[in-house]
Amino acid sequence: MLYVVTIKLRPANTGNKMPSSHGYRRKSRSVMTQNNVPKGLSYLLAEYNPGDKVIITIDPREHKTTPHRRYQGKVGIVLQVGRRTLKTSVLIGKKQKILQTRLNHVKHLTAVN
Repeated sequence: MLYVVTIKLRPANTGNKMPSSHGYRRKSRSVMTQNNVPKGLSYLLAEYNPGDKVIITIDPREHKTTPHRRYQGKVGIVLQVGRRTLKTSVLIGKKQKILQTRLNHVKHLTAVN
């Protein structure tokens, strides 16, 4: 008597792998940590005028109007000042991008002596 055994092979790693996420805030854990968050409310009381230079610093406590992580640390110029928001233009390479962010995502650029 002969017995024939058939074995079904399945491809490796099917069903075991989580789907890869490509969300808006991916790879931003170090940027979104609250270690470098300014304390107090004095940063919200700063006066901004069109033409001022500002640095984009993401505040992880505020989720509304959070800029993308590629703008973290970039220098921009204030175009328009609203009651709660600023419109700033930032150069990424040769392209000019316009960001609309709240006041706690920007700070004044100060000259270092």
